[in-house]
Amino acid sequence: MAEENGVAAATATATTTGSNEVEDAAAAGGTIKIKVSYGSNNFDVFIPPQSTFAELKKVIAKETGLEPAVQNVLFRGKGKDDNESLHMAGVKDNAKVIVMENSPPSKDEDPAKVEEVKETIEEISRGVEAVSLVRKENDQFAEQVASLEAVVCSGTQMLMRQLLKLDGIDAEGEGRIQRKSEVRRVQGLVDKLDDLKARNSNPTPNVPETASVEPPSIESSTKVTEKWEVFE
Repeated sequence: MAEENGVAAATATATTTGSNEVEDAAAAGGTIKIKVSYGSNNFDVFIPPQSTFAELKKVIAKETGLEPAVQNVLFRGKGKDDNESLHMAGVKDNAKVIVMENSPPSKDEDPAKVEEVKETIEEISRGVEAVSLVRKENDQFAEQVASLEAVVCSGTQMLMRQLLKLDGIDAEGEGRIQRKSEVRRVQGLVDKLDDLKARNSNPTPNVPETASVEPPSIESSTKVTEKWEVFE
């Protein structure tokens, strides 16, 4: 009986020690957030960076219900070995992994066919990763465009206020001349902003309208000359 109690105590101690080691590792290295993409689902998991991909699969299984044995975890377009650690593979905070479901291999399945399917999956993953990078760049460009639009709108409003200020100034002589000059300058800036907004809203020039403009006919000039001759 005493011997059984000793074995149980030793087992409990070992379990506690193992648990403490995991907790110590997590406390020492902290946890990192990994963005997981599985089909149309996207979610985040938190795990110590010293963990292996096998341990990551267990965490993913809790979120998806997909057993670790049928998970194919891809990082940077490549499948990873279960025993490889996240840290050594270069997985950092906010890294993204793609999870795909592997169908269980049958006994009659051709190994070459399996390898071909695996390569296809990795190629698809690389394409998804490349599109994701471009999408991030497009998001940044969209923010810049929105900022420019805000600057243009606020600039127009500011210039209109300046025109109102100039209109309220009573000036004579040289002051009046300078006021007119400044009004023209501000109006020119407003026109430039309006032109910029128009070009952004309709970047394709309207060629037919431009082509429809015709120069004055020679006949009309001749008529004017004739009238002057008659007047003389």
